[in-house]
Amino acid sequence: MSREIQKHVRPIWPDTGYVVETAHAIVNPASGSGRPARAWPALKRRLEALGLRVEEEHTSGPGDATLIARQLLQRGARELIVVGGDGTLNEVVNGYLGPDGQPIARDAVLTIVPCGTGRDFPRLFGITRPEHAVSLLRDGEVCRVDVGVVQYRSPSGQPERRYFVNMADVGLGAETAAWVSQSAKMFGGFLAYLLGAARTILRYRSRPLELRVDGDPVHRGPTLMVALANGRFHAGGMRIAPMASVTDGMLEVFILHDVSRWQLLTSLLPAVYRGGHIGHPAVQHWQARRVTIHAPEPLRIELDGEQPGFTDVTASVLPRAVAFRVPRGTCEGMGRG
Repeated sequence: MSREIQKHVRPIWPDTGYVVETAHAIVNPASGSGRPARAWPALKRRLEALGLRVEEEHTSGPGDATLIARQLLQRGARELIVVGGDGTLNEVVNGYLGPDGQPIARDAVLTIVPCGTGRDFPRLFGITRPEHAVSLLRDGEVCRVDVGVVQYRSPSGQPERRYFVNMADVGLGAETAAWVSQSAKMFGGFLAYLLGAARTILRYRSRPLELRVDGDPVHRGPTLMVALANGRFHAGGMRIAPMASVTDGMLEVFILHDVSRWQLLTSLLPAVYRGGHIGHPAVQHWQARRVTIHAPEPLRIELDGEQPGFTDVTASVLPRAVAFRVPRGTCEGMGRG
């Protein structure tokens, strides 16, 4: 990484008067079974041909994107391009925000180049292909979105804190994500998560836990899954929270009660891809600013596809904490669905 960041402020699309600094791309070459290696070079050339100076940094392992994002922002970078999946984005967000929950640079903006397995957060704004980055940088708008913050236990049992921008869950979903991250990314998002969910349903059993929503005890007993949704999509396109807004300062909280494997496979799993699980007798839903999950035995947690640790969990919301470049008109449409 260069010792100093040189700022080059200039209009790159004179017809619109749009002005941008040099963009700094954080590229995860391992994301989505190597999709960035196929998609990013041509996209970078397109951006440079339009007059944008692009500097890039490549990650080489877990945590790199967080470190790179933090160092770039501290050295003056204000336009970051995230080339990867939801996990890469999660790491960058954890570099964008400091330990106090405040942005390292409030005027910094993230642009997503979706190349990963799930790509669920950008799907919310209709950002589904890498080449969408060109129009985002040319005439997109800046949208400040909410971020979830979770306190949990590391694998060694130590308390830790991490941010998420799309989804956090405990139980069935976290176990599915763990298998997908290790075994099935070559299948692509939809099929990888579908196979992973079916496999986990056949193996996973409910665990006892206690759930509190804004301080009120709402559930105690056998549970298959708790999901905390900031965004609407999850696990390669599941519409787990079709009513969610990333700008309302709230989390959508879902609990899946203990039901038979047959019912999960034949009824609930197909229904969640169209949002048809809402109102099912085995599913409960709340809105909350603060959620706590206590389990007698440690349960795996998942944040934006990453599996950093285990319960117990306390989650809350940081309103409008991170700025993203999104298609014009879509930020206003992030009201309740």
